[in-house]
Amino acid sequence: MEHSIIIAGSGGQGILFLGRLVASATMLEGKEVTWMPSYGAEMRGGTANCTVIISDEMIGSPVVRNPHILVVMNDASYNRFACKLLPGGTLLFDSSLIKRTDHRDDVTVLGVPASMLSSTLNSTKLANMVVMGAIISSTGILSLDSVLRALEDMTPEHRKNSMDLNRQLIRKGYDIVENKKSYHS
Repeated sequence: MEHSIIIAGSGGQGILFLGRLVASATMLEGKEVTWMPSYGAEMRGGTANCTVIISDEMIGSPVVRNPHILVVMNDASYNRFACKLLPGGTLLFDSSLIKRTDHRDDVTVLGVPASMLSSTLNSTKLANMVVMGAIISSTGILSLDSVLRALEDMTPEHRKNSMDLNRQLIRKGYDIVENKKSYHS
């Protein structure tokens, strides 16, 4: 089993943190993982993306050209990476920020209103946590428990007061996908 992921958006959206969270949760589950960040010269507002590879076996290279899973949080990232997603892959995007209907028909497309959902809890900068929940629910590559444990481990002491909010947002993302699944079943 191997899953390659590209997570992309703007600097300041928590793209790299989201990738690190996926990688940390993967390690807690005892799987092999690579995480490779990439960002433009300007951190906030510039482009940011990272690749994550999850495998049951040793990983030969951290380079991902054509991912199985693509997570995009802005139009520029959608435009840059959507064509690289493998046929049969999963495209997950923030439908609060990306207003498109011209999606590929050879991939599973899942729009999650991550920014809108995070704003309902007055936390517009935490849309990445909603996306994390959606990733867990839509792909099944990680357990909710391992992600929450990794989040606890990764959160610095001075930010521990935001843990409950992060957990709520992850669950919102998870639940919205679960509700879509049951609606379409």
